[in-house]
Amino acid sequence: MSKSLKMGVSSLILLGFLSTPALAHSPYLKPNSFTPAAQRDHVTVEASFAEGDLRPDVAMKSDSFSVTGPDGKVTPLTPAATLRDAVFLEVPLAAPGTFLISSGVRKGRIAKAAIVNGEVQFVEPGKTPAAGAQLVDVQSLTRADVYVAHGTPTKPDVAVDGVQIHPVTAPYDAYAGEPVTVQIRENGKGLKGESLTVITDGQTYAANKVAEYDLKSNDKGEVTFTPKTAGLYLLQVRVRRPAEGTPNLWNSHTATLTLEVLPQ
Repeated sequence: MSKSLKMGVSSLILLGFLSTPALAHSPYLKPNSFTPAAQRDHVTVEASFAEGDLRPDVAMKSDSFSVTGPDGKVTPLTPAATLRDAVFLEVPLAAPGTFLISSGVRKGRIAKAAIVNGEVQFVEPGKTPAAGAQLVDVQSLTRADVYVAHGTPTKPDVAVDGVQIHPVTAPYDAYAGEPVTVQIRENGKGLKGESLTVITDGQTYAANKVAEYDLKSNDKGEVTFTPKTAGLYLLQVRVRRPAEGTPNLWNSHTATLTLEVLPQ
């Protein structure tokens, strides 16, 4: 990789702006247990950005970390530790049921881009956009979610503001070889025709590597995929569109969901 490309990638990690999934650093949340026993009173959650396997590379900082309990109550979270590569949260589990742990919406920097055939193409330093291309500013908005089933689970249905990946298949009920369905939502409503990227963790040591792939959401905003192996999966969607009421500004929404797939 050239020096200039390395600099370009580094500058975009925190923004979630790279359009090629294989080169993008993705935000993720990873608990030390997805199904903690009833007697446990907390889980520890790693918050970071990674490329490919879910190994912390750049710490994910947020002013909006929170946990939503089975009763729908939202409680803000303060990091227990902030390192250069990862942030760690200690999330209290006060009752049995399924908890949504989230980074909330993180607002990143604004980058320059050109709109070419309706698509965002970011302008690299020193490069000249295509003649006649519309130049815009692009605001990065990222969100990372994960669900934890404490003791006896409850099926979650938490609608949030902004773009979200909602588990239609209960997040504690995903098994290798069985279909898993999620819904791409915005403000609680399904989004049709959006691309969901499926990233399989653990590929560094896998004998038969699984490349990440994209699937389109249907009329309800739903996407169904069948994981071949047990393990962790990161699901990601990126929704880009003009900002309402602000000329020459686009919003780039990136949302992820970390999912544990169990063996049969």
